[in-house]
This record gives sequence, C-alpha cells and structure tokens, in this order.
Amino acid sequence: MNSLIAEQLKENIALLQAIHEANHKIVELEFQHDRAQRVRWTAQEDALLRYSAGAFGSDLAKIQAVMVSKTKKQIYFRILYQNRQHAKAE
Repeated sequence: MNSLIAEQLKENIALLQAIHEANHKIVELEFQHDRAQRVRWTAQEDALLRYSAGAFGSDLAKIQAVMVSKTKKQIYFRILYQNRQHAKAE
C-alpha cells in the first residue's frame, strides 16, 4: 500500500513540475509578444507625434494626448515586466 502511495506521489510531483515549467514558458511567450507589441505601438506613436507636431504646429492638445497615451502604455509595460520578474523568482 505504501509503495502504491509513493508511486502516485512521484507521478503527481512530475506532473506538477511539468505544469510549472509550462507556466514559465507561457509567461515568457506573453512577455515576448508584449515587447513586440510595445515596439509597434512606440513606432506608431512616434510617427503620430511627428505628424501632429508638423501638421498642427502649435496645437499642443493633440500632442499632449499622444504623450498621455504613451505614458499609460509605459506604466502598463512596467507592470508586466515586474510581474514577469516576480514569476521568474518563484
């Protein structure tokens, strides 16, 4: 009976380790996707900012709206990065 329980425990531990490794891989893939998305967003925002500055001249409201949007995304990605670092530490 004890050997049956010990064998079941070994199988459960192996399964938990596989799940843990898969979760780390998912976190890594999500971070890579988010980093690629951030690069795309940054390029789009920079282009919009340059266009706004050139096309609207002194219309600061439009430029400030772009900068606020960019700041919000930077905060979002900072949180994602911190969550990733926390997940790696576990």
